Amino acid sequence: MIRLLFEFSGGTYHATPWGHHVNEGLVEWPPSPWRIIRALLATGYTKLGWQEVPEDMRRLVEALAACEPTYHLPPATTGHTRHYMPVKGWKNGLQKTSMVIDAFVRPSGPLVVDWPVELDARQRNLFEDLLNRLAYLGRAESRIRASLAVDNDSLPRVAVSMQRREPDDEPVRLLAPVSAQSYAAWRQSFPQAPRDLLAALQIDTKTLQNEKWSTPPGTRELVYWRPAKALAHVLALGRADSVGSDLNDTALFALSTDNKRDVLPLMERVLPTMALFRRALLSRIGDEQQLGACSELTGKDREGQPLRCEHRHAHFIPLSLDNHNPKRIDHVLVFAPMGFGPSADRALRRLRRTWAKGMSDIAVTLIGVGKLREFRSVGRDPVPELGTSRTWVSRTPFIPPRFLKARGNNSMEGQVRAELRSRALPVIVTPPVVAMPSEQNPWGKQALWFRRFARTRQGSGSTPPTGVFHLTLTFDRPVDGPLCLGWGAHFGLGLFVPADQK
Repeated sequence: MIRLLFEFSGGTYHATPWGHHVNEGLVEWPPSPWRIIRALLATGYTKLGWQEVPEDMRRLVEALAACEPTYHLPPATTGHTRHYMPVKGWKNGLQKTSMVIDAFVRPSGPLVVDWPVELDARQRNLFEDLLNRLAYLGRAESRIRASLAVDNDSLPRVAVSMQRREPDDEPVRLLAPVSAQSYAAWRQSFPQAPRDLLAALQIDTKTLQNEKWSTPPGTRELVYWRPAKALAHVLALGRADSVGSDLNDTALFALSTDNKRDVLPLMERVLPTMALFRRALLSRIGDEQQLGACSELTGKDREGQPLRCEHRHAHFIPLSLDNHNPKRIDHVLVFAPMGFGPSADRALRRLRRTWAKGMSDIAVTLIGVGKLREFRSVGRDPVPELGTSRTWVSRTPFIPPRFLKARGNNSMEGQVRAELRSRALPVIVTPPVVAMPSEQNPWGKQALWFRRFARTRQGSGSTPPTGVFHLTLTFDRPVDGPLCLGWGAHFGLGLFVPADQK
């Protein structure tokens, strides 16, 4: 057996799986055997000056094609960037652009590939020579350092093979060459195909399209099983088995669309959008949900009754981390003070899609799972909703949980104080300041905007009390976010931010 070591010196790996468009935002992880072998052949031509493939390389390729490798993945997470490429033509005085999504994997360590082949000294020297000169794998942005390794048992790894190990393993289809004998037998029925396996591995995309090959000749599709945690954030690989202080309590997701005409959901539709996000997440639990095994996400006990636990089950908090478009939801923070148990943890790592009204499926990327304190900033930018302050103002409308009255427990002040007590939060030192809808000041403009927020969600028969409000709350001591109060607080309504970060 030989062991290959790929270190990603550029920090990211870019490669689109065969059969998918680049704007689908998918990454071929791990790299397919077909991609690795073709990269070695290309290196021979460009770095070793081949005019034709030497016989040692032919035998090496045939040996690699005859068996399937096993992968050991480092902890990694996914991401993407969007590029608007100029194209010919103008429209309404503006140059036309075409959106291109560049999806990538960001590994936190080297990738290890075990290939069960035996090589003689000449083949091994050639293999090592090619690996040392291999500059990138996948697209040219994926700069790497490749080498033959002897032993890497100390490396953190997630094993990916053709054998399924865990129920939540997900299938990954990778392209691989067939054996030389299988190709020769297959070519008898397709005489127009390249003369041998080596020639088939060197066919270019233009030739494939001109000759109308749906898949490259001489290839087969292998189904590998990748653990759900393979693309989880490195902060989040630990997991406890019982509810308690050691459990992770926060997950951060990024939202994206792969359709040029689609945009991200409006903050005005936060209630139905977060309800659909929760529904998509619960669909990842499966039959365990029916048994009440995931109360931190469902908010119900095993008898189907609402939890009475100071709102310690999941809050679905909409975030707009793009300062240029603060009225669009581009991230979702799931925060459950009671912690995520095993069922919830699996569901969080398996979520890939959600929905919103009037648009195609929205791609969901898990940024990380961990403790709330680890998410108070993303990159170098603080998350306002998770800040600390004595004075907080509304980010989304506050809706009183009961009908308002002029005085008493059901007044605005009475209901706000009751909401704070139910969450074991400090008391306010002054009555809530209610902004009047107006164009005259920032708070008034915000209150005017709040009138456009949706107050119903699909599949819910509940009707909210009348009225949406913009509040300013001042506490007797600093309070840590997130601060979610009132009706719909678990679905993004009643969300506050520190006044000094507004």
